[in-house]
Amino acid sequence: MGERSINIRLNRALGQNFLKSAKISRRIVESASLDPSLTIVEIGVGSGSLTSILLELGYTVIGFEIDTRFVEGNKRLEGEKFTLRYEDFLKADLSSLPEPAAYVANIPYYITSPIIERIMFEGPDFVKAVLMVQKEYADRLIATPRTKEYGILTVNVNTFARVSELFQVSRKEFIPQPEVDSMVIELSLLDEPPIERERRDAYRGFVRQCFSQRRKKLKNNLKGLVDSPESFLKASEIGLDVRAEELDVEDFVRLFRNIYPEGGVNPKAGE
Repeated sequence: MGERSINIRLNRALGQNFLKSAKISRRIVESASLDPSLTIVEIGVGSGSLTSILLELGYTVIGFEIDTRFVEGNKRLEGEKFTLRYEDFLKADLSSLPEPAAYVANIPYYITSPIIERIMFEGPDFVKAVLMVQKEYADRLIATPRTKEYGILTVNVNTFARVSELFQVSRKEFIPQPEVDSMVIELSLLDEPPIERERRDAYRGFVRQCFSQRRKKLKNNLKGLVDSPESFLKASEIGLDVRAEELDVEDFVRLFRNIYPEGGVNPKAGE
């Protein structure tokens, strides 16, 4: 059943752009190649088009939806295989979610970053996340050094996950029609990420500081962290005149480990 069948005025404030046809929803699920034994966490159930396909294929689904106008319509789906949580995913307690699980979502454009950060860094471990996002946002996730798209998001996500673009979805496939095309992406957590789980927040803060003034040389941005940035750059085999946007993920990891040795502290801590 396509999204045209819903009889609810869509809320632009919630970033609601629904697919016209269930064909795209089915393609999202099929391209994910998810293990049938996994529990699927769906962010933004809406009218239940994607949910219906997941249930049809035998998955157990936990759905989040903030718009209570969809309550009655989704009651038809609730049962042993489907639990619906009418709450904001960004504020919800995720500790009760099964681990590992998988995420599937057509993410509202205006909260894409908060949702991806919540999935990757605040929720339980997951097998993969298959998400429909704005095409330009997907380009940032797979960007390479020395490009304008490359930045904090690129480094943080690619340090801990593999990112793949699965297929593009034209803006014409949505109602109401957005101004940009979409891309379905897949995030898969690395089995052995280079930064330990308990140090992820410190690493993310470090990357943010490195990009704090994008056009400045990295050594200047590092002065907020260490007294002698040059010595740490040399120890990390990184040039003294580079900018953060020139480093790849391996460079960031190496520099972080030199500034923050495992079990060590920030060299400027306590000041």
